[in-house]
Amino acid sequence: MTSSSSFRLSHFLFQPFVRIAGLESLLLGLAAVLLAGWVGSWSGVHFDGVLDVHVGTKAPPLWLFLAEGIIDWLTLGIILYAAGKLLSRTAFRAIDLFGTQALARWPMLLVSLACLTPAFQRFNAQLIEAITKMGVDPTKFAMPADGMGAAVFGAVTVLMLACIVWMVVLLWKSFSHCCNLSGGKHLAAFILCLLIAEVASKALIVHLFKLI
Repeated sequence: MTSSSSFRLSHFLFQPFVRIAGLESLLLGLAAVLLAGWVGSWSGVHFDGVLDVHVGTKAPPLWLFLAEGIIDWLTLGIILYAAGKLLSRTAFRAIDLFGTQALARWPMLLVSLACLTPAFQRFNAQLIEAITKMGVDPTKFAMPADGMGAAVFGAVTVLMLACIVWMVVLLWKSFSHCCNLSGGKHLAAFILCLLIAEVASKALIVHLFKLI
């Protein structure tokens, strides 16, 4: 791979908002968010917070899996929009910020797909069963004796963490690019917004769980 090709790939992976914004980023981003939720309904992946990924039961209805992603996107988007209006000295369009914020969540689609792996699903089910038994009698906990499943589970977990970090980098790039903000002070403001949005989105999604 040539250096120019490496630069283009790096730009696509970490700076896509230089070329993709507005309605295009909004449509692509929402498609990725909803697709991640739909695949998550098959793999049992819940995006139950701006930064949260949990693999559990597939029992909840499809609308809940889809709503989780929309809540995560909107909660952080609204808070960052307010912060941008307060901090930025230049005008920016809401559709650019909300569109690129949606697009920044696309690595979660990779998480949903990775969790469909049969070995991962098998080991996760065994692990949930073992933890459930431990809740009744802690002496009965035993790690599932599934070497292949454990290896795949570990690999998917590492991928999951990497995708969360990747998504956070993209979320920051979206905010800094759209609002023309940079530097440590604005990065600190972004992190504060991220934490506030995490708490708010978690509370909203917990409320949704109570409705089913």
